[in-house]
Amino acid sequence: MKSKPCALALAVVAALCVSGCYAYVEPSVGPLVGRPVQATLTDSGAVVLAGRIGPAVEFLRGSVVSEDTRKISLAIDEATFRDGTGTSWKHEIVDVPRPLMRTVEVRQFSPTRTALFATIASVVFITVEKGFLKGGGANAAGSSQSGLPTGR
Repeated sequence: MKSKPCALALAVVAALCVSGCYAYVEPSVGPLVGRPVQATLTDSGAVVLAGRIGPAVEFLRGSVVSEDTRKISLAIDEATFRDGTGTSWKHEIVDVPRPLMRTVEVRQFSPTRTALFATIASVVFITVEKGFLKGGGANAAGSSQSGLPTGR
């Protein structure tokens, strides 16, 4: 009986966590408009765009609003600095000239990361369930506590 709630909890937690297993990959052929992307700026791109996006930005993440051969317009969600910290944006649109970007990658579901995470999460949950929730403790069946203190 006890394993049903644990299995249900495991399934719910795994489903919630697995929904976030994505990676940025090289885009396939086709338009980028409407797709979530990560643009990696060149060093000169970070300098040229510093007045609009902040100093020392390495990555811009957001959705492509429009694109042509000269530039990509991004509704930015996050700007990540070279030191690894980032700032959230509220979908402000910034035009980024293509020569100022090193790469543009598309956010895509990652089956490999999903399988790895699901495996690790399952092992952890099963270990916790088997190791720590064995049915022992003060409230377990068969343990009698009268609430009266014992003499020393």
